[in-house]
Amino acid sequence: MQSLDNSLTSYLRGRRMTTKQGVGEPNPTWIPVAHDIARRYADKIDGDPAGGINDVMNIPATAHYIGGCVIGTSADEGVVDPYQRIYGHPGLHIADGSAITANLGVNPSLTITAQAERAMSFWPNKGEPDPRPSLGDRYRRIDPVAPAHPTVPAGAPGALRLAL
Repeated sequence: MQSLDNSLTSYLRGRRMTTKQGVGEPNPTWIPVAHDIARRYADKIDGDPAGGINDVMNIPATAHYIGGCVIGTSADEGVVDPYQRIYGHPGLHIADGSAITANLGVNPSLTITAQAERAMSFWPNKGEPDPRPSLGDRYRRIDPVAPAHPTVPAGAPGALRLAL
């Protein structure tokens, strides 16, 4: 992992998707601490440290494609609003890694889960009014909506606990 503020640009070369340097600082071609850790870990587990063929050719790569659907205050600034509704497409939401706004430097699965859970917590129960402002209106903080019929019983260890 590296912590430079940079990006990759994906594009098609023939029928293959590949990447090249995007905006920001160039991607490092060598991260000594990562090399050291991989070798030490391999020694501990009697494994073989290895990289990808892209490393030999200095081609940047990532295991986690994120971003592209910016969260913004309007359609001029982003693709989705702060409740992850798509501007210009009422009823359609984006709740995956494409709505993550920056390279986290770690596996993004927990961030994706947290953002998706937050977005879904504002959905109204069937037949109830939508507490979110209209699409395109200014952001305002709202309380999560308690589910009318939760799947997990209230007393269970994994039950939803909202401070309502």
